[in-house]
Amino acid sequence: MASDRFLEDDRPLHADYPLPDLDDPIMRPFWDGCREGRLMQQRDRVTGACHWPPKPLYWQDGTRLAWFEASGRGTVYTYVVAQPPFLPAMEHLLPHIMVVVELAEGPRIVGHMVRTPPDAMRIGLPVRVCWKRLTDQVTLPVWEPDPDAA
Repeated sequence: MASDRFLEDDRPLHADYPLPDLDDPIMRPFWDGCREGRLMQQRDRVTGACHWPPKPLYWQDGTRLAWFEASGRGTVYTYVVAQPPFLPAMEHLLPHIMVVVELAEGPRIVGHMVRTPPDAMRIGLPVRVCWKRLTDQVTLPVWEPDPDAA
């Protein structure tokens, strides 16, 4: 786990900040991976096709989906820059950039953009995952420009 990929933020969470359900058995491997600094995805063992969001079973036989560690790289598929008024629990993030990242493996995942001013955003921007610890149990995947992209 690369420590420079974990963001430092000592501000306490707002009481209304939405947190994921860590007891959800379908999402548990994803959130466990995030806590370890690994972006987990599901794919079909036969075809290699990736699935997002995760599914409890594959409709054909129930055993074809397997979790794997994705590359953590992708490109910005689309984005929006939020301005005030905003949710009180996230007001400290303004201007807040929400992105849809198309992972190198194919699925599109929604997230927060960090370390990037709004005027540097563009569709197709290469990004990589980094991590923001919200609590001892919850680590959020967030996105930053990929310094290694050509």
